[in-house]
Amino acid sequence: MFCGIDVKPNANTLVSILSACSSLVSHKLGKAIHAHSLRNLNENNIILDNAILDFYIRCGSLASCGYLFVKMPKRNVVSWTTMIGGYAERGFCKEAVSVFQEMEKTKEAEPNEATLVNVLSACSSISALSFGKYVHSYISTRYDLSVSNLVGNAVINMYVKCGDVGIAIQVFNMLAYKDKISWSTVISGLAMNGCGRQALQLFSLMIINAVFPDDVTFIALISACSHGGLVDQGLILFKAMSTVYEIVPQMQHYACVVDMYGRAGLLEEAEAFIREMPIEAEWSVWGALLNACRIHRNDEMFDRIRQDLVNKKGVSVGTFALMSNTFAGADRWEDTNKIRDEIRRMGLKKKTGCSWIEVNPSIF
Repeated sequence: MFCGIDVKPNANTLVSILSACSSLVSHKLGKAIHAHSLRNLNENNIILDNAILDFYIRCGSLASCGYLFVKMPKRNVVSWTTMIGGYAERGFCKEAVSVFQEMEKTKEAEPNEATLVNVLSACSSISALSFGKYVHSYISTRYDLSVSNLVGNAVINMYVKCGDVGIAIQVFNMLAYKDKISWSTVISGLAMNGCGRQALQLFSLMIINAVFPDDVTFIALISACSHGGLVDQGLILFKAMSTVYEIVPQMQHYACVVDMYGRAGLLEEAEAFIREMPIEAEWSVWGALLNACRIHRNDEMFDRIRQDLVNKKGVSVGTFALMSNTFAGADRWEDTNKIRDEIRRMGLKKKTGCSWIEVNPSIF
């Protein structure tokens, strides 16, 4: 419709078509619309400028977005939130925190709920506990801000991901209304911090309060049982997913069950579980069993499963790396080199791992 327009488009028209370009991730057409606005519109329009920012963010052109943001004659809370959210979603969490700090420094706009949720998400991703606590404190001082469950859940998630489950539970208890995301986030936090039994107790309270779990809740619960060695309870929960709550298990649930068996050293049971799955197991499920074989030094099963996996499509580079590292740990260098040659032949490349640390209170 825009290509056939027979009148001169105004800023509102361009905002609408830029929204369409963003949804389609049509970088070429969006850039043409941007150029059209520069040539034909004389007055600055902050709504249009924000739409252009959002378009470049959605297309992954963070450099262009950053340049335009700096050059904007006027910026409001939507401008700042778009930048913070864009950086956080694309994995540039340190940059997202920096933009929020700049927002606080310039006082151009006051953060709203969306701004706070995005910066808390960034803090969660890089374990920036000190700055996350600062944002939490800032929220407490904003009496004009109506704190919704969205913000409350983001605060809980930040503390959980940063390892401070105690404060996460305090925030959880203070929430006026707890939805399934609130419950699932705390259950997941207890699980990842080795508090399996407490996670199961919290699940019981969740049911008592008539909040029904979803598939994400069960991933957290089975993971809690896995880390706590609670195999029987984990199997009961896995069965209850479909029989009681009518939730169809996804591949991640099957992988969690295999991991649970594997951590307990029940490798034969794990393999039998995979063979009996109603759907074909993906590499993530087999990878969980391979890792268990490596931990418990079951070389015979490892070699048999590895042979099956090599002939399957869609095996991830992480699974290949696991095989290579296992062979290296057993001084089987010839097999290690074969796996690495296969990785190179397939053009795969493992993403480099990294860690974050806070120091006074900069993030490195």
